[in-house]
Amino acid sequence: MEKTSEFLIYLMACSLQGTKPEEALLANIDMEALLRLAKAHSVSAMVCMALEQTDAFQHAAETARLKWLDAKNKAVRKNMLLDAERHQLEKEFAEHGIWYMPLKGSILKDWYPKFGMREMADNDILFDTSKRKEVKAIFQGRGYTVKGYNKSNHDEYEKPPIYSFEMHVELYHKIYDTFNEKYADVKQRLIPDAEVPYRFHFTPEDFYVFVIAHAYKHYSRSGTGIRTLADIYIMNQKLGGTLNWEYVDSELRGLGIFSYEHESRELAQKIFGIAELPTKANLSEAEQQMLAYYLGASTYGTIENRILNQMQKLQPDDGAFTARTKRKYLLSRIFPGREWCKAYAPTVYKYPVLLPVFWVWRLIYKGITNRKKVTQEIKTIKAGKQN
Repeated sequence: MEKTSEFLIYLMACSLQGTKPEEALLANIDMEALLRLAKAHSVSAMVCMALEQTDAFQHAAETARLKWLDAKNKAVRKNMLLDAERHQLEKEFAEHGIWYMPLKGSILKDWYPKFGMREMADNDILFDTSKRKEVKAIFQGRGYTVKGYNKSNHDEYEKPPIYSFEMHVELYHKIYDTFNEKYADVKQRLIPDAEVPYRFHFTPEDFYVFVIAHAYKHYSRSGTGIRTLADIYIMNQKLGGTLNWEYVDSELRGLGIFSYEHESRELAQKIFGIAELPTKANLSEAEQQMLAYYLGASTYGTIENRILNQMQKLQPDDGAFTARTKRKYLLSRIFPGREWCKAYAPTVYKYPVLLPVFWVWRLIYKGITNRKKVTQEIKTIKAGKQN
């Protein structure tokens, strides 16, 4: 493991444990490299909260210190503003009789030791699908730009430079068959808030399973960063002692993610349960590989991970990807089938006669608009190195 990654995990652990870092361990720290890595994983505020307690930070170059403090202060400010804005939106939802449920990070962030420690890019909210137009009008009335509407399982609204909301009518896109089926009628499993009208929430067990499922969705596709392990650690600190684990394990098994949860929970406990360098955490070889995958993904994963994971599904063994596997993957990308169109091109799915025309259009359009991504995808296919 690179030293910068070691320091990142160690300082995250110090923040989570409320422990001042050991000065001797930070003697040769590269503040600039550490900040770049922390930003890539959306944990700069968490790391800064530990780092700023040290002499190493106080004696660092002023430009580096100011960059760190700016990153932390922006994260704290964004959390404050997103919270305030969400509360105003919730009032409008209630006035229009729209039930809703805040999701994931907007709940998790309040379980961290300090406000602002868990950074937020946006807020995700599940709401009554029959009120889609009303919700759109509410956001537009508050000056938001509609970035995506009625094209997926969620609509996107933005008001630069701070505000971004993903409004979900379903928790999972149709391409995630098992997850989509599991959460198709999720409203029946929700509990009305005792104090806030029209607001709903999961049971603690269902919340835990949903967050793990969401993490696995990213982990198994493009990857997900080290912040996800911190979320898993925090959830277990908050809920672990009171959850009905028999029910949780049954739900995890039903979703096919029991092993992922168990392995991630064990890894999170080892690296964040005590404030020490991860090289001293007695990680097994499998845990080291899992940690390396988390570290290599950044917050929202990588294109390379997505490609390699998809090719791995076409060739389950652990050997180098064969020419046949690469060819199958490439053909699936150039000529997507009707089931793919069901999720991404519903008109073509409805009228399959359009498939040949769609293939040609897509090849030309993607080749022009996403040239860099296409080039990167081809390079990854050629390299063909499994995760």
